[in-house]
Amino acid sequence: MAHSPPPKLWYLPNHRGALQAHMHLLHKLGNAKTEANDHAYYQTLIKDGTANGATSNAYLTSSNVPFKTKCIIMKYRTGTLYNQKHAVLFKLSTSQTCPLCPYVDSALHILSGCQHTQIRNMITERHNLACRMIFKAISKTGSLGSCIASINIGSNERMTMQNLQIPETAESIIVPKWLFPPRFSDKDRFTCSRPDFVLVTPIAAKTQKQQTDVGGWVLRSGRGQLRETGSNSAAPPATSTATNPRQHRPKDLNRNRHDIYLVEIKYCEDTRPQNQLNAAKEQHKDLCNILQGASVTLHVILLGVGGTIYNTHTLKPFNKLGLDSQRGKKLASKLHVHSVNFAAKLVHTRRALSSTTYYYQFSSGAGFRPSL
Repeated sequence: MAHSPPPKLWYLPNHRGALQAHMHLLHKLGNAKTEANDHAYYQTLIKDGTANGATSNAYLTSSNVPFKTKCIIMKYRTGTLYNQKHAVLFKLSTSQTCPLCPYVDSALHILSGCQHTQIRNMITERHNLACRMIFKAISKTGSLGSCIASINIGSNERMTMQNLQIPETAESIIVPKWLFPPRFSDKDRFTCSRPDFVLVTPIAAKTQKQQTDVGGWVLRSGRGQLRETGSNSAAPPATSTATNPRQHRPKDLNRNRHDIYLVEIKYCEDTRPQNQLNAAKEQHKDLCNILQGASVTLHVILLGVGGTIYNTHTLKPFNKLGLDSQRGKKLASKLHVHSVNFAAKLVHTRRALSSTTYYYQFSSGAGFRPSL
């Protein structure tokens, strides 16, 4: 029996340039781009301080994140999470359309944009669960817990399942009538935007001098424009009159003697948070111009669909809403784990639904396009 000749061994003087030239000569891979845009975007967010690197990458060592989930998040962050764009690239399909809805498919589409009913419900529930986690932290450990005037974070049944109670000061999911001008109609009030939380606090001493201690997007009474404050100091702790709802409920405060905080929580593309930030400001721009108070501040809390936690858009708003640094970081860690686990759940559901669609089309003879 003839033996095959031993493989030829190549001498490489180094593992960089020489190896690159050798691989390109034999396999046309030596000049491949080794640094993808996704990785560069993440590094930029961490270097400029926008994203919190320690918390955003905690899933890699967390015992609360399964190994398969870690692989999915790693694929999403490196741009290798399989979708219809990859199917077209690999010549497994001729269409980039999502197999479940009529929109263009992508990794972000899977985690945040698919319009399939079941996926949409899951995306909404992910948002509401995050809101309830933030609500629990603010109401139980924050200094502004007794100042909540309205909440819009899901049904009462869902809140009960998480052992959460609607505070006495929160009247409904709609912004309270007493925050609007006296002659503002109920019909217009019902059609106004609805933030996730509305907090009403007694006016701060500095506010009376047309200054502010609270960062975010602030509308000053009588100025008619929304602007960003530059102060980095934390929100003032609730005074004794605000801490006890029986003494002074938010509703009992004079229109010109209270500050209004609107809180909007959104999931965003991890490397491009500015898009959702602008969308939130546009969403509540009219409401900020209508409400009456010493000041109206819009706090936008952003969470990356792949588990990214931001210094400027996550941790900083927590501090402004009465959570100290330690509790803010603890809450951010919980939200990070929630986000990455829910991302994996969305990917698994997408694959299961795509398989069901495939078998249905195959059995009906309608043809199919290979997908997830």
